[in-house]
Amino acid sequence: MMHREMICRDRRGVVAIEAAIALALVVVPTVLALFDLGGLLETRLRVDRALQAGMFAAWAISGASASQITGAAVAGAGNANGSPTVSATASFTYLCLAPTGTYASGSAAASGTACPSGQVLGEWAAITASAAVTLAFPLPGVASPMTLTATGLTRVQ
Repeated sequence: MMHREMICRDRRGVVAIEAAIALALVVVPTVLALFDLGGLLETRLRVDRALQAGMFAAWAISGASASQITGAAVAGAGNANGSPTVSATASFTYLCLAPTGTYASGSAAASGTACPSGQVLGEWAAITASAAVTLAFPLPGVASPMTLTATGLTRVQ
């Protein structure tokens, strides 16, 4: 009889069981989520780098074509093996605007158009870089694959 009471009162393994439950329900999912977050942040930086490289090419290369800008953006992303591939697109907009005007104050025009007196023709490049990221450990309510996108607009020199 005495032996049975000793077994019921022995609680030496309770802490180990509680720690195992906490580890399985809290710590492991948190570590897996951090793994996905690291991948997302790395891809976000590559998408931003691609946009920056494309905008610099549009600004720095006189007469750059959309394909040159797109190529510079993709090269700037540093697409590596196993990484989500970053893609880019570029397009041009032409506006007639006052010499001190901004994109928002301009009126649409075609390339080579003669603008009204006192206005100049401005060429603008719109660049979009994006990458689709598939989460290694998808969470409920979080889309996978997730598309990360960056867009920018710069005046062409």
